[in-house]
Amino acid sequence: MRIMGVDPGLSSTGYAVIDDVGGRQSVVEGGVVRTKPAEPLEHRLHTIYQDIRTVIEQFAPAAMAIEDLHTRYRNLKTAIVMGHARGVVVMAAGEAGIPVFDYEPTRAKKLVTGSGRADKEQVQRAITSQLNLPSVSKNEHVADAFAIALCHAIIASNPAYQAQQAALGRR
Repeated sequence: MRIMGVDPGLSSTGYAVIDDVGGRQSVVEGGVVRTKPAEPLEHRLHTIYQDIRTVIEQFAPAAMAIEDLHTRYRNLKTAIVMGHARGVVVMAAGEAGIPVFDYEPTRAKKLVTGSGRADKEQVQRAITSQLNLPSVSKNEHVADAFAIALCHAIIASNPAYQAQQAALGRR
């Protein structure tokens, strides 16, 4: 199964595409969509939407795993803006007919590193080790996107999860 992981953000949205074959994951693509803070919000969101849509068209993932919003934002405006960025990513997936799976950052960290409280460097090292690709960890947003994609790969391989998804009519 080809999985796209996304770490949404207004300035930097990390994305990762992996293939999961028989429980073995391999890197297909990873990168960052960047927007300029000086641009109006609608232009920044359009950039994120267009670039994610292009990645979807180019790599045709079967599923998208996206980082859920944090539960505690210091600033309510930050949460709202993050929701906008997340929304356009989900919209691109919906437009392409790709099912979207939400994961809390702590869940992805726990599955990838063994600790839900892992810091950015621990996540980057774990991703580098698991995917055997040092360049993956150079950007924290890309590393987080790979962590979300790996989280879905691990969970989706669980037979109980597969039965539940089949009952819901999802892939």
